[in-house]
Amino acid sequence: MQEASAMNQKRKFSWPLFLSPFISRLGDALYIFGLNWFIVKATGTASLLGIVQGIGGLVLVLADLLAGPLVDSVNRKQVMLWSDIISFVACLLMALIVDVNHPIFYQLVLLTVILDIGLGFNFPAAKAMVPELIEEPELQRFNALSNTSLNLADIFAPLLGGALLAVSWINFREFLFINAASFLLSIALLLGIRYKYQPTTGKKLSIWTSLQSGFKYVAGKPVLVKMVAIDSVVNIFYAAFNLLLPYDVKHYFGGDEHLYSYLMAVMAIGGMLGGLSLIRAKTTRTLPQIERDIYLLAGVMLLAGLWRPYPVLLTMTALYGFLISRIGVGLFTLVQNETEVAFLGRVFGIWFISVDFMHPVGNFIFGFVIDWLADDTFILMGVALAGALLLVDVLFRRIGQKQH
Repeated sequence: MQEASAMNQKRKFSWPLFLSPFISRLGDALYIFGLNWFIVKATGTASLLGIVQGIGGLVLVLADLLAGPLVDSVNRKQVMLWSDIISFVACLLMALIVDVNHPIFYQLVLLTVILDIGLGFNFPAAKAMVPELIEEPELQRFNALSNTSLNLADIFAPLLGGALLAVSWINFREFLFINAASFLLSIALLLGIRYKYQPTTGKKLSIWTSLQSGFKYVAGKPVLVKMVAIDSVVNIFYAAFNLLLPYDVKHYFGGDEHLYSYLMAVMAIGGMLGGLSLIRAKTTRTLPQIERDIYLLAGVMLLAGLWRPYPVLLTMTALYGFLISRIGVGLFTLVQNETEVAFLGRVFGIWFISVDFMHPVGNFIFGFVIDWLADDTFILMGVALAGALLLVDVLFRRIGQKQH
């Protein structure tokens, strides 16, 4: 990986870069918690939730398409700031106009779309800034700590969400105000990041030309292509898992919102432990090690489908969070190490185009499959995930053999 601009002094750690995503993630996770619960509780099905999140996911793919070239051609810190500012304004306005007793479908879609656009620009910029500000030997540790903090946010969100739902006068409006406040605090933290932007001296490429050069760069590195394929597959089932949890609580466990909040909390605790398990690792995880975790993830889904008691679902959800965290940290660190700094924005943009496209695919498909198969969807997910990963492995092994 090429060195970042000499204008930016690299450090072992950056508190503003660490805390800003944590704060905005806490607000987002609380918003998603409220959105998921209110829609499923009101309709009794997962299909409407799948449509809302699916539409937002498709827009997120379009945002990713523009984000990569933009992140590599403008000030990355400014991209993050404006993303948070737009998201803050959207949440604030929606909180003021939403009908909390009869939420309007298009309003939920519109807000989800705006937040996904902000995420589509913010996340590639944040990931691209990390190698510019953090020393290379500390990348995996920083990624692990950052991922752990995001899971810590996911722990607090369902606990706070469950407490809010227990208060009679709390409604969806309060969830929106809290999310808006989280974006405002994130903006303040971003302003504290010491980052100096050095404009490129050469001719600026158009978005299309820049994107083409990014695709050409990724295509020239088979390891990047394979990682994109693997993470895309995982994210189909990540979306499905998150749709299935509120459905299970609604239909098998009496619709108790506290049971749903416990599931989300243990998933986040598992994710936090997964990140912590990598903090002291002296070497970067290899792709085969990451693939073993994905096969274990498929096994967790199978077990969740074979035994229905709530303690089993609780345990499997915690293991799911643990493995997803380790998979995510490992893949992000590998991408950062395999990519030149000048291409990081485009590579992460292309990465998120592929990965985020699978979220709406998973939402649309499994939103209806869940209504059909109910809890047995876990079994389908486990078998399909293992089969898809095996197919990717065989395909890239054959490609490697042909090249040699």
